[in-house]
Amino acid sequence: MGILCWRDIVDMLWSIAAGLNFIHKHGLVHGNLHGGNILVESNLNSIDTKITDTGLHGPADKQLSSNQIYGVIPFVAPEIFDGNTPTKESDIYSFGMIMWMLSAGVRPYCDRPHNKQLIQEIRTGLRPGVVDGTPPVFSNLMLQCLDANPSNRPTATQLYECLGNWITAICDNPDPSDLSDQFDAAEEIKFSKLENSNFNTFKSHEKAFYFSRPLLDA
Repeated sequence: MGILCWRDIVDMLWSIAAGLNFIHKHGLVHGNLHGGNILVESNLNSIDTKITDTGLHGPADKQLSSNQIYGVIPFVAPEIFDGNTPTKESDIYSFGMIMWMLSAGVRPYCDRPHNKQLIQEIRTGLRPGVVDGTPPVFSNLMLQCLDANPSNRPTATQLYECLGNWITAICDNPDPSDLSDQFDAAEEIKFSKLENSNFNTFKSHEKAFYFSRPLLDA
């Protein structure tokens, strides 16, 4: 990971939301969305972001036994740890964790082992803290994606439309607005901290795993 400007973060998330919306509109779920299967290609004037590893789960109504459930613990929705089948709503939770990862510049829960204790804490409400300087509209949407109740999470279509509106406000509209002001203020906070940051010397915990594995083996 690295430090990204907020405009790039929103642009990347809009592309990811577009891909997720496409998957969901075809009656499918991704089921294993995490930071490692997001491909990013940076061009001169834009960042192209795509979802990979699609088709691993399949139709939204496909049933899996609990010993077939696998993933990357920080990106797995809490209801999945209770033995529920991946759903469109659990994909949205994973999207919320990607939002946090891009806002923080580090992977979630990288400072601790990814084990049964972490799973239990996520099941009982643990979420990573909102990073200082995050625009309120961003943190509100992210926390909605991470809601413990799947029915409270936005749909992929709502994410795509919301992020598209943000793109228009902060990238395309020359007139200032409350939305663009929020991102401008966040940008100043983010980069004012870089000089005193120890980001480049940060070490992940040796038992923080960011590859998919059976959850029962955690």
